[in-house]
Amino acid sequence: MERMNRFGVSFAGKRIIDIGCGTGNYGLLFAQEAKEVFCLDFSGNMIDARAAEAASRKIKNVSWIKSSFSDFDISGLEKGFDISFASMTPAVKSEKDVLKMEVLAGEFCVFVGWAGKRENRIADKIISAHGIDPYSPKGFIEVREILRKRGISFSEETFENSWNWSGSIEEAVEDLSARIKLDGKSPDTALIKSILEKQFPSGKVDMETFAAQGMLIWKP
Repeated sequence: MERMNRFGVSFAGKRIIDIGCGTGNYGLLFAQEAKEVFCLDFSGNMIDARAAEAASRKIKNVSWIKSSFSDFDISGLEKGFDISFASMTPAVKSEKDVLKMEVLAGEFCVFVGWAGKRENRIADKIISAHGIDPYSPKGFIEVREILRKRGISFSEETFENSWNWSGSIEEAVEDLSARIKLDGKSPDTALIKSILEKQFPSGKVDMETFAAQGMLIWKP
């Protein structure tokens, strides 16, 4: 949020749509300043978890809907939000998706995506075991190119980042299975569990990811 603030994006008193919200971490953070936050994701489990958290924390200015962005009907919502926001999500990847973000936003569009580097030793091993070549996603680079081709002025910033994921083996199996499904493969949960159990005999999984990310900000 500090990075976005430096580029003139303010969330205070604004209406925000969080596209492909996932676990909803940004949406709940925005809610501390925003007038209203509308979170959208195709995963009902993720939405249910964060809706429950919002309720437990008595956050009342966040709403949720289960839908893919491609299927989301924006009729009547033209410029219905001040800010269209999408972070680390496959929901925005084509020119059509970018244009849809712009239709919804009155002030700013903000996109945060992978910038060609994502390394996680354990996850990469499991992905390779499913016949998928580990790759470095380039959502930031691809959306930036879409904006350039359209002649859209934008601000950008790239940055290195790393984070740890911790949880039970069962939670890790679920998380990694979702990642494998995104690559069009059927996850072998028994195989994933076997690899994790050998790596983490205590039953507690701790994985670190190293990545390069980029942020794009433009006016619709």
